[in-house]
Amino acid sequence: MKTKLILLTLFLVFAACSNGGTINEKKIVKPRYYIPNEEIQTIIGVNNVHDIVSRSRPVWLRGRGAEPSVYMNGIPMGGLDALSSISVNMVKDIKFLTPSEATTMYGTNNMGGVIEVRTK
Repeated sequence: MKTKLILLTLFLVFAACSNGGTINEKKIVKPRYYIPNEEIQTIIGVNNVHDIVSRSRPVWLRGRGAEPSVYMNGIPMGGLDALSSISVNMVKDIKFLTPSEATTMYGTNNMGGVIEVRTK
């Protein structure tokens, strides 16, 4: 009888501690400086890279004293207006480089950082 009572008590304790099957569920966090193709495909109603960035990572469009430069496959494309000319169908992924990373990779003319677009 004591064994049954102990088992019942243990069962009730474990059942009360259970969180309804949501063990190890985590909130999906977007990478701060990267937009992968999988995420791009989920954004509805976009036509170009400017649309993608303005919906997904609008903070990239706000320069801190200087406007970010745009590079596509390592080739300079100009300022932020260049994003509007890059079709969403061409994009593999998009990455933001901080000013220090941009200076290291592309030189000192990128004090606002770089929005780097890689195509398929």
